[in-house]
Amino acid sequence: MGFGSDLKYSHDALLKLQDWELRLLETVKKFMTLRIKSDKDYASTLQNLCNQVDKESALQLDYISNLSKSWLHMVQQTEQLSRIMKTHAEDLNSGPLHRLTMMIKDKQQVKKSYASIHQQIEAEMCKVTKTELEKLKANYRQLTKEMHSAKEKFKEAVTKGKETEKAKDRYDRATMKLHMLHNQYVLALKGAQLHQHQYYDTTLPLLLDSLQKMQEEMIQSLRGILDEYIQITSLVSEEIVNVHKEIQMSVEQIDPGTEYTNFTDTHRSPEVKEQDIEFDISLLEEIENLQANEIMWNNLTAESLQAMLRTAAAELTVIQQTLLNKEAQMLELEKKIEESSKSCEKKSEYVHGSHQMLTKNKIGLSCFC
Repeated sequence: MGFGSDLKYSHDALLKLQDWELRLLETVKKFMTLRIKSDKDYASTLQNLCNQVDKESALQLDYISNLSKSWLHMVQQTEQLSRIMKTHAEDLNSGPLHRLTMMIKDKQQVKKSYASIHQQIEAEMCKVTKTELEKLKANYRQLTKEMHSAKEKFKEAVTKGKETEKAKDRYDRATMKLHMLHNQYVLALKGAQLHQHQYYDTTLPLLLDSLQKMQEEMIQSLRGILDEYIQITSLVSEEIVNVHKEIQMSVEQIDPGTEYTNFTDTHRSPEVKEQDIEFDISLLEEIENLQANEIMWNNLTAESLQAMLRTAAAELTVIQQTLLNKEAQMLELEKKIEESSKSCEKKSEYVHGSHQMLTKNKIGLSCFC
């Protein structure tokens, strides 16, 4: 089950999916932004309260009050909580929110690239299998008419015994043009058939599978962002810990491998048998000696066919070299992606370890006091 095998005809659904996911990411970003503002405001409010209490406590009694000491200790702990909340807000801003912002940009680029490439290969498919063939067929019919006209004029010249050589020359040229175009049409037809098979069996599935891989990698990254968000915002009270356990369970249920199972089932493409592209037999109704799907090799077409062969061989060499270069570039990019992924994993482990140390220090400070 995958995009390449099940969603060949679900392009619009895939675009809608990406739009929906982008809106979701924007919602998550807005939520985190408001959470950061809320935590900063809360920390600032706590600090202002503590500052106000310090001013009001400036007038000291002439004896040591245990109640006052307890109260001041409560204020000190509240001030500590203010510093912790401010630190958490700054960590959220520089960590999860920053990564989420970059992910949204990347996802927008992925959507743009996918739509552009799909449009490009779809246009090429239409050009090769429809536009070019229709143009050749129209020329085929036109040259057939011209050949028949030249043939009739040649017969008329023979009958009259006038300008037979000139008429024969026109007839031969018209016949040669038709035969050469026939060969061109046969080759174009074969190319269209190969292009169609390549498109539906390889090109389109590769594009869709690549899209699915990038989608799943972003789901994995989002899961990491949400996990880091939970680690930063998690406090130590039993009530909040219980709430975050429920959130943690929700995040842990995110599985890139099964993320699109329901979507794929809902938008599964029906099996469609593509109409075979075949030689238009009607082109041969008024022509002799030409066979469907057969190259016409004679003294009129030999030079043209040999030139086409040389051109095709040269193009094949260029394409093979280009393919080797692209494969080398792909291997280099895959290596960079792997190195970048390992670097991000190490950074995430460092952030998680630092937060755990901060939490332990806070608990130790509370117990000591």
